[in-house]
Amino acid sequence: MKTSARGRSGLYFVSPVADASVIGGASVVAYLLMWSFQDRIPMDSVYAASAALLVAVNWPHFSATVYRLYHSRANVRQYPLTAIAIPFVLLGGVWASFAEPDAVAPYFVKLYLIWSPYHFSGQTLGITLLYARRANVRFSKAERFAIAAFIYGTFLLPTIAFETGRTGSDYYGVVYPALGLPVWTRQVAEVWLAGCAVALVFIVLRWKRDGKALPPAIILLPALTQFVWFVLGSRLRAFNEFVPMFHSLQYLFIAWALQLKEKLDVESITPSRRYVAWETVRWLLLNIVGGMLLFETLPLLFEMTGYPTAFVTGIIFSAVQVHHFFVDGVIWKLKSPTVSSPLMVNLSELAGAPANVPNVPAQGIR
Repeated sequence: MKTSARGRSGLYFVSPVADASVIGGASVVAYLLMWSFQDRIPMDSVYAASAALLVAVNWPHFSATVYRLYHSRANVRQYPLTAIAIPFVLLGGVWASFAEPDAVAPYFVKLYLIWSPYHFSGQTLGITLLYARRANVRFSKAERFAIAAFIYGTFLLPTIAFETGRTGSDYYGVVYPALGLPVWTRQVAEVWLAGCAVALVFIVLRWKRDGKALPPAIILLPALTQFVWFVLGSRLRAFNEFVPMFHSLQYLFIAWALQLKEKLDVESITPSRRYVAWETVRWLLLNIVGGMLLFETLPLLFEMTGYPTAFVTGIIFSAVQVHHFFVDGVIWKLKSPTVSSPLMVNLSELAGAPANVPNVPAQGIR
């Protein structure tokens, strides 16, 4: 690991407390509280809060991805396969699911359900590398592999654990099967995750032994957070209801900073608090409306096919989210200054205060 000095203002998008809370700290605290009081948590209140947060946080994060790709003709021209072809491929999957609700729909849903935690892992790794870049920390190949292996290990363990079952489950009434993997695959996943955790501890101890400065805690916070989400919190039903929201909040936080800086640069706007406030409100309202169009209006249109509401909801929700995974795989890797520069920005710079933030090419996040 190599480090170089950088001011605190350059490390955080907003502040140490704000960044740490959104990137994972708030979800870890929420887990500890729910674990401590799990026998006294009213699940009706949990479901009501979760439903409200779908509209306010979860759905807007999908809309932010759509906006990020389609608001610029240059983006569409650069990625025509993702922007134009993939929607038609997914429409084909929706049509096939409606035509063969027993043969195709379960596997269409299963594609989304397996890809989703993998997508979470990609975002977690991306945020880790992004904060490392902002801190001017450069991991060796072995260190980066250990971090990535641990993050993806937290996804593999619960996924394989489910797939060793025989009964499957259902998503909005669409019953999908488990793969029926042998039990030993779960044991291998447990050993792998434990080994990766030991490797990370060994790396930290080696840093201390060699007298190296430890990286800022926020760099390793995303990995710890995902371990809480997928492993420690996997059996806490109340907490599981909010994990997608915490993931979406991470995403919106990074996308918000990118949006503010990109628009400021493209339209040559003078940085100011007024600009930050009005653009934040405009962008959030736009994505709240966009999220409602994706997850409320779009299913209503497909209900005209005559299929049950729950079935239509499951298929359309799956299609929208798989589209999100495809798009998200490219929009954070656009090789242009309007992407690399915003990922190094901080709020004080956007509000008009001078900041010493180098223009360093950014790692893509997913």
